[in-house]
Amino acid sequence: MEEWRLNWRIGFAAFITIGLSHGAYQALSSLFVLPLQEAFGWSRGQIAFAHYSSLVVAFAAPFVGRAVDRFGARRIMLCGMVLSILTYLGLASMNGALALFYMLSVLAGVIGLSASGLTCSRVVSQSFVRSRGVSLAIARSGLALASAALPTILFAIIARFGWRAGYVTEALLVLIIALPVVWFWIGDSRTSATTARHDSDSDLPTWLHLLRERRVWLLCLGAGLGYAPATAIMTQLQPLLISKGVEADAAAALVGMAGIASFAGAIVTGSLVDRFWAPGIAFLFACGSAAGTCLLAWHGAVDGPMASLAILLIGLGLGAEIDVVAYMVARYFGIRSFSTIYGMTVFFIAFSSALGASMLGVAFDRYGNYDAALLVIAASFMAAGGVYLMMGRYPKQRD
Repeated sequence: MEEWRLNWRIGFAAFITIGLSHGAYQALSSLFVLPLQEAFGWSRGQIAFAHYSSLVVAFAAPFVGRAVDRFGARRIMLCGMVLSILTYLGLASMNGALALFYMLSVLAGVIGLSASGLTCSRVVSQSFVRSRGVSLAIARSGLALASAALPTILFAIIARFGWRAGYVTEALLVLIIALPVVWFWIGDSRTSATTARHDSDSDLPTWLHLLRERRVWLLCLGAGLGYAPATAIMTQLQPLLISKGVEADAAAALVGMAGIASFAGAIVTGSLVDRFWAPGIAFLFACGSAAGTCLLAWHGAVDGPMASLAILLIGLGLGAEIDVVAYMVARYFGIRSFSTIYGMTVFFIAFSSALGASMLGVAFDRYGNYDAALLVIAASFMAAGGVYLMMGRYPKQRD
């Protein structure tokens, strides 16, 4: 409570920034599909191809993280937000050139890293030590709440004023809300990330030094093995449940339940890792996700209560995975190279998630069901938990 009394502005700024970041735009991007299709005659496949920009974002993440560690989170956040505003205005000004749409989508993703976990988690981790886990979870919840509230608002704006107004609204949200919050509140505390020493790149461990760290590779591997299967399930969740005999409307409700469980998992995990060994907590939640996946795999049809239990376990594990990685980066490696290492985990997460999502669909096309893929996913969850257990004790000299 003392940390929050002193640094609540920083925590709230991170909450707002993540909520209005590129992650929220990804959740809202489906609202632009039909308007763009009608305006320019693009096919849905052509529009969806823009999502492959996430692979470029994955490769860029470690280098953006390095820039955050070198120049400070506040500078990167402010510069990135200005560029994000210009990118959204560029999207609003499109004239039908598909190549321009793809280029702006890539720019939006790469620039969006400036207001993502690379920066916000670093600021929170430096400002909160004893309550770091729950503080990271609270900051991350901004994305979940924004993803729940903004679609209705943006849909109404697009329906009344057109898709261009939708992109302009995205720019205004950053300009009017997120940018002032960062300007006035990030750096408002003595423990803010802007007070860290970033005078020269020589202050930071070299790339070679980081790549020689066994724990860096373990954390990246665990993040990829744990996050990719959860993402794969979420991309196919409704058709997966329908294939298990769940009615379409009930399956849609369970998709919403997974989101709520993910939010709860983040908060619960954040509270637990502040008190107990984080890899152990991550292992327990990974086991829960594996159990939920097996419940779906071992039954040809699942009834309402069993399906709910399976989705609850998977959702809790997804929420836990989101925050425990950022916590362990700070706990094992400190703050100095936080964003660089976190960016490396983002690369593994994004790359493995893209691979896992496509493989789940391919498995259904080949076998006519998801059962074999679900067993592989359960094994992946367990492997992630086992990798986390290999992290060992916390270094005493780091916060």
